[in-house]
Amino acid sequence: MIKDDVGVVISRRAALKRGGVAAATLLLGQRATMVSTAAETTRTTKTVWGIAELFQWVYLRQKKTGRDTEDCLQAHLDCGIRHVIWAIGRSAVDYHSALPHTTLYVGDSRPETKVIGDVMRERCCLRTALAFAREKGMTIYARLGMNRHYGGGYGGGLTSRFAAEHPEWHEVTKDGKPDKTRLSYFFPEHRQERLDILCEVARIGAHGLCLDFARQVPMLRYHPKLVETYMAQGRPDPRKLALDDPQFMDWCRFRCGFVTTFLRDLRRALREVEKQTVRRVPVMARVTDAGLTVNLMECTDIQTWLKEGLIDELCTDPLWWLQFKYPDTVKPYAELAHAHSLKHWGGANTVAAPKTRLNPISLLQRVRRQYDEGADGVALYQSDTGCVDPVLKPILPKLSDPAAIAALLADPTLLAKYPQDDASRLFSVDNHSRIEALGVAAQPMDIL
Repeated sequence: MIKDDVGVVISRRAALKRGGVAAATLLLGQRATMVSTAAETTRTTKTVWGIAELFQWVYLRQKKTGRDTEDCLQAHLDCGIRHVIWAIGRSAVDYHSALPHTTLYVGDSRPETKVIGDVMRERCCLRTALAFAREKGMTIYARLGMNRHYGGGYGGGLTSRFAAEHPEWHEVTKDGKPDKTRLSYFFPEHRQERLDILCEVARIGAHGLCLDFARQVPMLRYHPKLVETYMAQGRPDPRKLALDDPQFMDWCRFRCGFVTTFLRDLRRALREVEKQTVRRVPVMARVTDAGLTVNLMECTDIQTWLKEGLIDELCTDPLWWLQFKYPDTVKPYAELAHAHSLKHWGGANTVAAPKTRLNPISLLQRVRRQYDEGADGVALYQSDTGCVDPVLKPILPKLSDPAAIAALLADPTLLAKYPQDDASRLFSVDNHSRIEALGVAAQPMDIL
């Protein structure tokens, strides 16, 4: 509909007659604006998650501001990141808990961690993060490292009393050595301890839960009680099985069953929490992207989790820790998640792994490849550091826009500024990766 100068409705043809070229130009401009607006509306946008730790934020600064949690989250907002997976602990916890078996992290034997302990004592970082998120319209998922207990390292300050006081539940390696850094999911007491923490943070108000199974794989090893139970069913001694023995994968699935049992119990418990809080608590699982077969060896049976509806979102992490040719693709995970109508988040790191070197081109390439393979977004590990890195900070706001990523990767100036070599090409894999091609010893596959 077009009106003339006095408000009378006239036809498009009449307008062109009266206005000549000027009117034609105006109409074409209107049409171009409409087309442009439609294109903007349909432009693909991806979700970018930060994976942040207040520990790391304070550690790097060696001082407190009284608003450390808010400062960290604001740094994410400054980079266009409104979804944050917020650390609430691994063994010791980072939030104020009322549970009898939890231990608040208050620093360890390193003098530089004293300031972190001071910050953790003063305020509950989870409740503070949630209050800030309400004010700013952010989403906060609470992230728990699912089996990372550190043993006696750093004076035991990173380890909960629960883990330290129960050596009978500590894992055991294939060759019979104690592994104090893990507790066995074979024991219901350990499963319950993890479940209690997750349900508590859900009650506190976390918008969702991130179960980080990348910290630290494998979830189960060869605890004697686990081995005895397996062999009591007429099965062979798993400690004597080679990786290519058909029975080995049966052993892997047997171990996976205890983690899956934990997830079933968690889902039941969360249903009660959801009734009490009158809101849904989505569960995200973070796993390595080593491939579904290796995931089974790491004791994460993702296919069963999705089949039974035990998780709501799947996040993959490029953790390269084995002597293994990593496929470096998220396509199987995206396809599996989408087949069950779930979101799949890819993964990248903003901190360099040993002997790798920061390179924004490598980060952009990884994110673009994961989007091309079907990822609905990406989760950036140690975003607390990446958000303030002078090289990465200008890049991060672009990661939600595949078209913007493509433009950056076509920019000759940027490409010339950050040439790639072997060390920089692998920037953005998990910073705990052990890349043998760069001379960093990885773990042999047969430890699985």
